[in-house]
Amino acid sequence: MQALQQEVAARVGIQCEWVPGTMNQVKVCLPDHEVQVSLERLQQIAGIDAVHELYLKGLVCLPFTNKLREAFDKA
Repeated sequence: MQALQQEVAARVGIQCEWVPGTMNQVKVCLPDHEVQVSLERLQQIAGIDAVHELYLKGLVCLPFTNKLREAFDKA
């Protein structure tokens, strides 16, 4: 069962979008829960390109990796 969840997570990835009504808060949708981080923290974790895409599209999809998941869980 855990292998299936990891496979689904790898396909879906990690989605980040703006928290409505804010200009510096980002909702990060992980496969099993959501966290809220600051824009600065998103940049530290995912890089400036993710921030640029978020500004342009309002949504950024990151590949699911254990490193990113752990970083967002600690945030």
